[in-house]
Amino acid sequence: MNIIGNYKAIETSIKDFKKTIKRLHKDGYTGLNLTIPLKEEALKYLHKKDKIVDIVGAVNVLNFSKKGNIEGKNTDVYGFKKSLEGLIKSKNKKSAVIIGSGGSTRAVLYSLIEMKYRKIFIFNRTKKKADQIKEDFIKKLKKSLKSEIYSDNLKNINSELEKTDLLVNTTPLGMKGFPPLKINLKKLKKSSIIFDLIYNPLETNLLKNAKKLGLKNTNGLDMLIYQAQKSFLSWTKKEPKKDIKLKKILEREIK
Repeated sequence: MNIIGNYKAIETSIKDFKKTIKRLHKDGYTGLNLTIPLKEEALKYLHKKDKIVDIVGAVNVLNFSKKGNIEGKNTDVYGFKKSLEGLIKSKNKKSAVIIGSGGSTRAVLYSLIEMKYRKIFIFNRTKKKADQIKEDFIKKLKKSLKSEIYSDNLKNINSELEKTDLLVNTTPLGMKGFPPLKINLKKLKKSSIIFDLIYNPLETNLLKNAKKLGLKNTNGLDMLIYQAQKSFLSWTKKEPKKDIKLKKILEREIK
């Protein structure tokens, strides 16, 4: 696209986050992506935010203006919804289960509400955090909310697995360097779909188990690509195409 520039990974702690974004802004960066655990922390430093960020309460894209302002956007919602196209049938939108309580959980919950899932359950090891997400969404969406949202401790997940049409893991459990997510998938219906937001490794234990049971499943690589497509657009005003070649390059790099 004839853009002179680069995109690189920068590690920063929550403690140093404010200093880091100030330095990057000063150094002439156009913007950046954020990953866990910074998607909620960044809200403190925004001068402007889009509607999705306001409702979701998580941001994964920052845009720096020449005047010194920081704008926050959420392209995770687009990425998640887009990567589900072709996997979900309209009649299978009765019940969904989300595991986790971070910024990605919020993006997934918002997506499922927009996709008109009737019942959405949030399970987390710390129930209080799941409760907070539920309360935030009920408060912000008020009368426009058509989905029923529930929250519970992860140890109680089995009670809902038999009824769920979609199971989404938004935690880092199963990622390289983390312990696996242990869930008994045998309780799921044969029509259920498993979505693991993790893409490194490309196939987590959760997805391997889903495959053994003949359940439809996908990792987070398409979501990563689609959110990046919109992130790139917000920084450069140019939108790259997603194609098989690009995905194959990424899969090769991850392997």
